[in-house]
Amino acid sequence: MFENKMVYTNGHRCDAMHKKLITAFVALIMLSAVPLAVSADETEDIPTNAAATGVHDSLVAALSQANLVDTLSGPGPFTVFAPTDQAFADAGIDLSTFNDNESNATLVDILTYHVYSGSVESSEVTDGLTVEMLNGDNATFTVDNGSVMIEGANVTAADVVASNGIIHVIDKVLMPPVEIDEPEDIPTIAQGTGIHSSLVAALSQADLVATLQSDGPFTVFAPTDQAFSDAGIDLADFESDEGIATLQDILLYHVYSGSVQSSAVTDGMTVTMVNGDDATFSVTNGSVMINDATVTTADVIASNGVIHIIDKVLLPPGDDITDIAQSSGVHNSLVAALVQAELVATLQGDGPFTVFAPTDAAFEAAGINLADYDNEEGKATLTDILTYHVYAGEYYAANITDGASITMLNGDDATFTIMDGNVMIAGAPVTGTDVIATNGIVHVIDAVLIPPTDGPACDRVIGITPDGYGFNPVSVTIDVGQTVCWQWSDEGMAHNVKEVDGLASTTYVAGGITSGAPDANVDFRYTFTEDTIFYYACEPHINSNMFGKVTVGDGGVQPTYSDDTDEKSDDAPGFMGVTMIVAFLGAVMFASRKNNTQ
Repeated sequence: MFENKMVYTNGHRCDAMHKKLITAFVALIMLSAVPLAVSADETEDIPTNAAATGVHDSLVAALSQANLVDTLSGPGPFTVFAPTDQAFADAGIDLSTFNDNESNATLVDILTYHVYSGSVESSEVTDGLTVEMLNGDNATFTVDNGSVMIEGANVTAADVVASNGIIHVIDKVLMPPVEIDEPEDIPTIAQGTGIHSSLVAALSQADLVATLQSDGPFTVFAPTDQAFSDAGIDLADFESDEGIATLQDILLYHVYSGSVQSSAVTDGMTVTMVNGDDATFSVTNGSVMINDATVTTADVIASNGVIHIIDKVLLPPGDDITDIAQSSGVHNSLVAALVQAELVATLQGDGPFTVFAPTDAAFEAAGINLADYDNEEGKATLTDILTYHVYAGEYYAANITDGASITMLNGDDATFTIMDGNVMIAGAPVTGTDVIATNGIVHVIDAVLIPPTDGPACDRVIGITPDGYGFNPVSVTIDVGQTVCWQWSDEGMAHNVKEVDGLASTTYVAGGITSGAPDANVDFRYTFTEDTIFYYACEPHINSNMFGKVTVGDGGVQPTYSDDTDEKSDDAPGFMGVTMIVAFLGAVMFASRKNNTQ
């Protein structure tokens, strides 16, 4: 279910030679079989026959260096799985590096892993058959549609008979299995990864190292150093007794008491973490998340459990939505508005709710003065505004897609836009996501959402790019009868929509579609009733190439625009007459264009 499985071991567990060989043998994974026509003299022993094939010179040289020629010249019988010269070359084996007693012992171990003390003909091989090689390690056969492999090496020629046994030619050097010591405990492994320094430091400060070194088993969802940085967690903020308790709560929300490996995870599965709060898995196209964090590496095996690496710090759902807003330090205006509108109890209810929470700066930019809403009518308006920020249900950031619309608590739809990784809802940039509450989720936004005016529902919403000089998206395609809404609020510059007579044209269409005067707050809706292409510009920024395009249906026949002129006379003028008319019309069009652009 998870991807990128990994098992950590201590670096000192393999000697230098083993490390070198293991690195070299990574290249063997993609070997292809080499058809061979190998003949043999049944009166000669195995080394003599190998030397005569012309494709086993490296093997013969290795046997000689390892002092194994006499052994394989003995009475036997032996079964030798003989790698070709190409297999040795692909493995990167350089016999000159086996120049001391330790390395020579490694070479002997490798070579004797290719020898079975006895006779195994091809007719005796079955799928799954395991034999003990001369070095004492086991090797297993795989048989699939008549193709035979031994420990991943293809048998390319079988049953080459010698006087003292049988040779099977293989296309890969076999590596003896490496004995691996028991893995270390969870904190020790985390310390050795190089990407969990923040987690280890946090465990130490919270006095949880000994806990995660105990027998367990535990399943730990381990945020990376980058995840801690993205979360803005500074351990200096958790030095008091209260801070340590909070830090413990956060860290234990990453620990499950028991072993949960990747194969056991299902979509929607919920587990109760050590701190007592639940966390939920989601599985989409093989990608696994726990809450809003993605599992990037799974099944890191420890002596006392398993580690799954995640890309976010999980925050326990300790408070309801209003508590989170009140304690954030940047949502005082929102809390005050909820109090005035008598919505606090609503957002303290069971939910779940998803709240798009404008900051204090957003309220200030919107010019919202709560004193203006202190009567019944004002209270109703304020309630409409605030409930336009609430979705009845859970909507995680991972579920947001470009163009998706959700119906807010006030009954109006709000549409998401994604451009260059930046997410907006109804034109307001989303600056913080997935703050988990006991009764829902909070996403932080930097503008107050203004409910749409009465009019048709929005099928597509177009906003303004973060730099303020472009429509977002710049081009949309809709069906006949659908409505496009141009919506933005509290923009730093005023914008509008005004029809032009072609792509990137600076000529406005007389009596064309327009949102009216440029404004920092716009909710303009237009329902297109026929196949056409609608080109438009932002009037104040037309010279900054702020254009847009709406394709309706199949696009239809694009309209042509021209000044009103008299019908063409039946009497065609001469050349000079034509020239004068063209010049005159050019002057008229220039003057008209100049007036339109002013």
